[in-house]
Amino acid sequence: MGSLQFLICISVLTASVFIAVLFSKFLNDGYSEKAFNQKVDSVEAQCRWLGNQVVGVDFILNDNSNTLSSQTNDLAASMNGRIIIIKKNYKIIKDTHTDFQGKYFLNRDVLRIMKGKEERVVNEKGNYIEIMCPIYSAGSEGDEVLGVVIATVPREDLMAASIEMNQRRNMLLVAFIVFGLAFAMVVSYLLTKDLRKIQKDVDFIAMGHEDESIEETGFLEIRRIVSRFNEILTRMQVLEDSRKEFVSNVSHELKTPMTSMKVLADSLLQQGDQVPAELYREFMSDMVKEIDRENVIISDLLSLVKMDKKASKLEISNVDINELLQIIMKRLKPIAAQRNIELIFESFRPVTAEIDEVKLTLALSNLIENGIKYNKDNGWVRVSVNADHKYFYVKVADAGVGIPEDCQDRVFDRFYRVDKARSRDTGGTGLGLAITQNAVLMHKGEIKLYSKLGEGTTFTVRIPLKYNA
Repeated sequence: MGSLQFLICISVLTASVFIAVLFSKFLNDGYSEKAFNQKVDSVEAQCRWLGNQVVGVDFILNDNSNTLSSQTNDLAASMNGRIIIIKKNYKIIKDTHTDFQGKYFLNRDVLRIMKGKEERVVNEKGNYIEIMCPIYSAGSEGDEVLGVVIATVPREDLMAASIEMNQRRNMLLVAFIVFGLAFAMVVSYLLTKDLRKIQKDVDFIAMGHEDESIEETGFLEIRRIVSRFNEILTRMQVLEDSRKEFVSNVSHELKTPMTSMKVLADSLLQQGDQVPAELYREFMSDMVKEIDRENVIISDLLSLVKMDKKASKLEISNVDINELLQIIMKRLKPIAAQRNIELIFESFRPVTAEIDEVKLTLALSNLIENGIKYNKDNGWVRVSVNADHKYFYVKVADAGVGIPEDCQDRVFDRFYRVDKARSRDTGGTGLGLAITQNAVLMHKGEIKLYSKLGEGTTFTVRIPLKYNA
């Protein structure tokens, strides 16, 4: 693709030239027609005057008897043409070229004028224009036609004004094209001025200044594009910050168990050979817990990688959602029984959907397990399933501690934990909800959170019944 400025310049110039040519053509055609008609009218007036003079001398044009014959010759010479006068008997009584003097002449146009059917006949014959008009008996129209005056004049004499007009038009057209070119260059420069500034800002950002933004300027459409571009830059910055935070959190989470194990191992080494069996078993038990904790973190990280919606493929099959939820709750029931938490299942209708059973099982398990972990003793977790013609809905509600309002926007972030101390006690890594959200998004679904501190939390999942890849 070429330059936008060049394209605008060419477009404006083309439009300007087209309008100029079209306007000049209409103007020239109109002027040429008007000039032609004026010349024809002038010749006709002279012919009618000559006809009146011929009637006055009773059609006697002998050069020896009067001067009308010489006047006719002079008139023809002034027209640079030829004059023929025909009497009513179709005899030529005067021909300024003397070729047909005294002969008879008759054609269709002459006949129509003699019969009073035409007031004027104009014929174009090559480079000449032929004009015929009647001679009346009393010199006024409407009386008996006594003859015909035929004047033949060169076309170029009639069109002289038009030719001059054409020359002036061509000069004006050239001037207009030059002006149009200058105008097109100015317009294209002004229209692309803001785009050049945006290009300069984008180049500056591309050099590594991602924290900068582009000034919104110019036309409304350009400002909208710039606004959306700035939003993308902001999102990219947020993603970059999230990536850095994620790497930092991963490093911290993996380093903490290893540090603990190192401290325990060093303590055992410092005891020498006289380590009591009870202390040895206690330290080894703590080390096993730290290893288990690191295994959980690594497993969750691997699950999160597998949930990457850009890299992972879903194994879609028809699954009974009611049965799937009952299996999950049955597996988690022993964990809930340890704190006397009641698990309640509500099914409003049988639901079968096209899903990846493994990934969605992991997502729903995380939601229900979180409802159990972050609950109160003797509390409850209610899981319900419903559907309409397009989606199925899973709601997981608990009577637990709730989530503060200022933390609700970040609970799906990787490694984010509302209460870090409590999460460590429950074995949480801060990856469960991130895994759940990724799994739901992979199914073209949506997850929403409703929570109030001290009153519990509700997660609502909406997923299409038919998977559309």
